[in-house]
Amino acid sequence: MNRFGEFWSALEIREAIVALEQGISTGAASVTTSGPGGGSVTWTSRDNYKAILADLYAAWDRMNSPEVPAAQPALRRIRQISKRGW
Repeated sequence: MNRFGEFWSALEIREAIVALEQGISTGAASVTTSGPGGGSVTWTSRDNYKAILADLYAAWDRMNSPEVPAAQPALRRIRQISKRGW
């Protein structure tokens, strides 16, 4: 499982998708794009471009899916279990 959606913003994911699509179409040996925290990310393995792109699209879909609940406080997402077992 990739962690693009966990650490990357939607804008960073979209920019990475565009950069990789351009890199694939031009046959670039490496692709550089902005990453989380103000740094940059460089991918150099053309064999893996399509796999990385698939992960980016999956993260994009997860972030923009209507099934994903809006940002909720973490405590609301915790399921409480009775100590009595029922």
